[in-house]
Amino acid sequence: MLTNVYQEMRVAAMYFYDKLKDLRKLKGYTIRELADRSGVSAAYISQLENGNRNIPSPDVLMKLSEGLNIPYAELMKIAGYLDKPESGQDKPKAPVNLRRFLHDNELIFDGIELTEQDKEWVERMLSALFWKERNSRNE
Repeated sequence: MLTNVYQEMRVAAMYFYDKLKDLRKLKGYTIRELADRSGVSAAYISQLENGNRNIPSPDVLMKLSEGLNIPYAELMKIAGYLDKPESGQDKPKAPVNLRRFLHDNELIFDGIELTEQDKEWVERMLSALFWKERNSRNE
């Protein structure tokens, strides 16, 4: 019985290691680039991807999620800290007002915290892109 539990834990850990490597490669990052973006050492990331470390703590997962620019909850699910929803059990998501989201949250991009001025610039760029696309569709 204990052997089965250990095997299941090992399989889950191997899934995490493989998925971490896949996510990094999908983003086109080297281990060094992910280390620079996340603040997690390259040696530690390499050990994780090679299965030579245990699944990292939620704090390290937060840093990796920021470095990979993926939702923290997604990485927590992959690591086994959160339950994955069963297929067909996802609730429809309510739309998020992006303008309000930009202003009401502390945001980080590539490991750098956005100032209010940065957020205003992002909002202006999104508005310009949105209206340009909308106008080209209407023509």
